Order: sequence, then structure tokens, then C-alpha cells
Amino acid sequence: MTVEHAVVAPNPVLSVVIPSVPAHDHSRTVEHLRSQTFTDPYEVLVVDDASLDRSAARNRGLESAAADVVALTDDDTAPPPEWLATIHRAFANDPDLVCLEGPVYGGCRSDVPRHYVGCNLAVRRADALAVGGFKSEFSEWREDVEFGWRMERDADGTCRFDPAMRMCHPSVPRTAFDATLEHELKTSYPHRYATIMNASVRKRLYRRCRSAGLTQPIHRLLNALGYRRSVGD
Repeated sequence: MTVEHAVVAPNPVLSVVIPSVPAHDHSRTVEHLRSQTFTDPYEVLVVDDASLDRSAARNRGLESAAADVVALTDDDTAPPPEWLATIHRAFANDPDLVCLEGPVYGGCRSDVPRHYVGCNLAVRRADALAVGGFKSEFSEWREDVEFGWRMERDADGTCRFDPAMRMCHPSVPRTAFDATLEHELKTSYPHRYATIMNASVRKRLYRRCRSAGLTQPIHRLLNALGYRRSVGD
């Protein structure tokens, strides 16, 4: 297993874990992380191993992290300069906080709570590992949502959404809709699925368009035209 310490720090107060697709250039994401306004010591771990799925890679990063609080993003994001400072402030001010999420904008968009988008998460390491981390059986679809809902249910603490914890995801997500895993999520968490995923007609319509493969071509066209939104589904 390959865990690259892209940023090394003694006694880091924050760790960042990036599960990377082998041969994908994650240097832009790392450069954004090196340019953070956060001045306390932090480390950046890139897990780049073709034998691991995304869930296993995130778990490997959690196990290898030195800090109590771990921020999670992907290898094709552009973390804003204040991202780590926002995360650190939230956990420092709330000792009961175990999982923090925020909005995502760009080619991937989400601005609603309890979706736990994997490119913009932060957790207390011990609590995340205590609930079993990310489940490989949900990779590469909804493993982040399932993890967040399990943290809500099983972790000894609170989970919340912070609008200030913003993440830029410039490219359209590489993952494709998986009807089998979507059904498994709905079956495993019927109440959460009904109140979160089916909360509005817009959400249901978006999910149907995504399952039909209609949303990603539209997002690619908007990206090509230089279109960016700070909020969205």
C-alpha cells in the first residue's frame, strides 16, 4: 500500500487524506493545500494504490493519519485557502463534533445537509474508525453518504453542516450512478433516505436524470463554457 506524505509536519493538529486514482495527477490539489491560510502544523497524505477501492484508500489514510481531526477530499479538487482554518475552528469550538460537512461547488455541486459528499468531509479520527470507517461494498457509489449516516447513528457525538466549509470541485465527478447500491442505501436507511434523498420533487427528478446519465454531459458543457455555481444539487 502506498501512502505518500505530500506535506509533512511534526505533531500536526490536522491531517488531510486524499484517496487518489493511480496515474491521476493530484499535484494541483496538493498545491492548493500547501497554500492554505491555516498556520498551525498539518500534514497531507495521498493514498495512491491500485489495489484499493476509494473506501479502503480513505480508511488507510485514516489509519495512517497522525492528527486527531482528519479532513477528507479527492484528488481533483481545489480546496479554498480558508478550508483547513474553517475545519480547525469548528472542531476546536465544539468538543462533541465528530463529523463535519459543507457545500461543494463547481462541476460537482451540493449545498444541502446530510449528503456528506466525500470531497468535503472532516472527522475525528478515533470516532470514524470506531464505526468501521468507509464500507467498500458501497464503493464507488454512495460510500460517503452511507458513512455519514452511520456516523449520525453510531458515533458518540454530533454531525453537522457548516456553510463556511466550502470546497471547489472543478471537474464533473468520475463516478456513475449505481442502481444496485442506491437501492441498498435506501433499504439500509429507509427513514434517512425518505427524509433526505426524497425530500423534494427536485431531488427525485435530479436523481432520475442522474441515473439516466443525463446530468454529467450537461455539467461538462457548463464547465466548458466556464459556468460555475457556488450552490446546487
